[in-house]
Amino acid sequence: MSIDAPHPATTDAITTDPTTDPVRTAGPVPAWRDLAVRRLAPLLGWVVTLALAAQLAQGAYGQLTESERSVGMFEAIGFPASVVLLVGVLQAVAVVLYVVPWTAFLGALLLTAYLGGAVAAHVRLEDGVAHTLTPVLFAVGIWAALFLRSERIRWAVLTGR
Repeated sequence: MSIDAPHPATTDAITTDPTTDPVRTAGPVPAWRDLAVRRLAPLLGWVVTLALAAQLAQGAYGQLTESERSVGMFEAIGFPASVVLLVGVLQAVAVVLYVVPWTAFLGALLLTAYLGGAVAAHVRLEDGVAHTLTPVLFAVGIWAALFLRSERIRWAVLTGR
């Protein structure tokens, strides 16, 4: 698959006027900023990624084992108990894809779709705002963690390329 945008490491080859480009700054990058962007941001991204993945993997485990709680929740939503295992497999695959660096973007997309379904289920059940917004906050956390841990995604978001 080919992407037209250059890799972030080769962005110096692109000639832009630093006074008009909001992403670039004139002069050298301060050492503290370089440390924060190159070392601390990915570390924080991985901490958030692993925390979210642990929570989502715990839910997937409950569905894979077809626990009474998971089956009860699915039946309360109106789904048959026979789909609990399938949804658990899909969730587990999405979590694994999200944690693996080479497939993290695809995993984030799949988890966002999964969490969108959770929002729809909470809206259908007319649950409170807290229950409805929890999957939204998980999705925001997933993308924020991916933004922090991936230089390419940071570059694409910040430059719009």
